[in-house]
Amino acid sequence: MYRAGTFISGESFVHRLDARLKLAAVVSLSVFIIWAKPLTILFMGGCLFCAVLSAKITLRTLGQAIKPLLFFIVLIFLAHALFSRNDGSFPGISASGMREGFVVTWRFLLLITAALLLTMTTMPAQIIAALKYFLRPLKHLRVPVDDIVVMIMLALRMMPFLLWQKDKIEKAQLARAYDWRRSSLKRRVGAFLSLIIALLLGLFRRADELALAMEARNYARGERSSFVVLKMKPADYRTAFVFAVMLLIFMALNYYLR
Repeated sequence: MYRAGTFISGESFVHRLDARLKLAAVVSLSVFIIWAKPLTILFMGGCLFCAVLSAKITLRTLGQAIKPLLFFIVLIFLAHALFSRNDGSFPGISASGMREGFVVTWRFLLLITAALLLTMTTMPAQIIAALKYFLRPLKHLRVPVDDIVVMIMLALRMMPFLLWQKDKIEKAQLARAYDWRRSSLKRRVGAFLSLIIALLLGLFRRADELALAMEARNYARGERSSFVVLKMKPADYRTAFVFAVMLLIFMALNYYLR
């Protein structure tokens, strides 16, 4: 089973693109998705899912990555469907609320899909190198860019571990014949709190082990060399040109569509 934040090895065209290009494209798309009109993001969603399929990532794998966020997706939809009413009446499901809930949920799904496409097709070391490249000008303002990059790298490393730890605890609960569907509300709350506590303990233990490993390898703050060398190829420049043209087309559609 796929866990969000894990790199999927492949030889597709998207995998071979420069990490800086993919990172810049995801950031640009994210800003445009938040700003664009509903009809525009519907068309953009189709193009984004085509990019996912071109990277040879199945919809099943994408669904497995989105599954942990399903509760929040449903919660966002219900919140807008129930409370997005302009007449100030008692909260309830309305056509306008359903429409707004669908639009907001669709935006959220597209943002998640764009981020997943980046992490699925780009090695963490390449993402870190791309981040370091874009944050380099901040060094002139005495911003600790290298420390920020290291923190982001550790966060990316911890995400799959958290999901793996969560699955491990849930399987241990099932092995002890725990069934949350037949449990009372009090037992469900207790099981949820025990899950959170176990996750935090495992995270702190993992962080302590990682700190000891970094100290054993003489880790020191400051600028360091990297074995990842980012170099733009002709295919990257062509892809950047096509992406810019498509973004201009979407901006034109966003201007003319309601």
